[in-house]
Amino acid sequence: MDRTATVTILILLLCAIAAQGVRIPGAQSQCKCIGTTSKFINPKIIRSLKYIPSGSSCERAEIIVTLKNEKKVCVDPDAKWLQALITAMKGGKQHKSKKLKL
Repeated sequence: MDRTATVTILILLLCAIAAQGVRIPGAQSQCKCIGTTSKFINPKIIRSLKYIPSGSSCERAEIIVTLKNEKKVCVDPDAKWLQALITAMKGGKQHKSKKLKL
């Protein structure tokens, strides 16, 4: 096979991978949070929680807490205090909303 055909096939394969939403190693992530914290945040100063599930643009689930002063904080979804808060907000029941208001 000549060089032009090889390059063309390689380009087509890369386009097919990108079109399917498969992450290419080394590609820039589209996650909203660069880092997260597990530090306790007093529920009295929280305005809302936003849950962003993992997907093709970001490998991990994210939770963004908006404070009453409009500051946004990325919180570790596995933080024990956060899990307790979400359970309390839901009243112990499953909740389908992706944005929870306090």
